[in-house]
Amino acid sequence: MPTYTLNIDFCKQDLDTLYKAGEKVTLIKQSSNGQPVAWVAFYPFENNTVIWEQEYALYASTTQIQGGATIHKMSDDMAQEQMMYAFQNGNFGTPHASSQLSEGQYGVANQTPIDQAAGLTFGLAQSVQVNGSAYPNKPINADWVPSKHVATFTPYENIMLFMNNNIQDGMVVTEIFSPSLTLTFGGATTELTADYNAATGRFAQA
Repeated sequence: MPTYTLNIDFCKQDLDTLYKAGEKVTLIKQSSNGQPVAWVAFYPFENNTVIWEQEYALYASTTQIQGGATIHKMSDDMAQEQMMYAFQNGNFGTPHASSQLSEGQYGVANQTPIDQAAGLTFGLAQSVQVNGSAYPNKPINADWVPSKHVATFTPYENIMLFMNNNIQDGMVVTEIFSPSLTLTFGGATTELTADYNAATGRFAQA
């Protein structure tokens, strides 16, 4: 499976200002369905390295999806594309191949009885390494799935990158007020570099 690397660079003189403002580097992974979730947010160094592999997990949560809510995973399981995972008894069961799922698509069937929960929050999660620290199975999106309903998710290797002082890891993001840069990975593009420009408050692809 491909391994992707994002290098994020800052000028030394800009870091003091960003730290005083409580600004963090914030990354959002894009996907077809569900509300975006802040994948990871961290205080920067001059030179930062973010590494991830193209593999995903499914997660379940009781967190209600609303702006500013932080997703707390209750269960998660590594997932394979074009496979349908039934969720019942608080866990993901053995998956089965589904002709209804396209390449790169993941499926979940919420089999939780309605008398236990009218619905649950599901989504994709992906591990990421930031400056040598590992963050396992961090949520990237969130979708409310009613009892006995099915949801499908298609992740994209697109990263939205921006600075922010009020978004934390795992937070549901409904609005982004900071200027952002979208970086597209995939195919032969496995490593990209973004530079922060204090004059514009945004990143630019190097």
